[in-house]
Amino acid sequence: MNNPPSQLPFSLRVQELCDRENLSLYELAKRAGLPKSTLLSAVHRQKGNPSLSTIQRICEGFDITLREFFSSELFDRY
Repeated sequence: MNNPPSQLPFSLRVQELCDRENLSLYELAKRAGLPKSTLLSAVHRQKGNPSLSTIQRICEGFDITLREFFSSELFDRY
């Protein structure tokens, strides 16, 4: 992952949740109702920061709230 420091916690959190749920990014994209390219772009920051609606859909794919997504020590470290 070649993410800038500001993107790193987001990418790590998505990977952490995928690992916890035993999901690939492709499976998460399907669950979240997102094109795989959108999810990959958000996680690997190919184009800007992910939109709030994309983050919300990712949370829906994990069946968690935005608060639950961002209440990780990963966001305190970076």
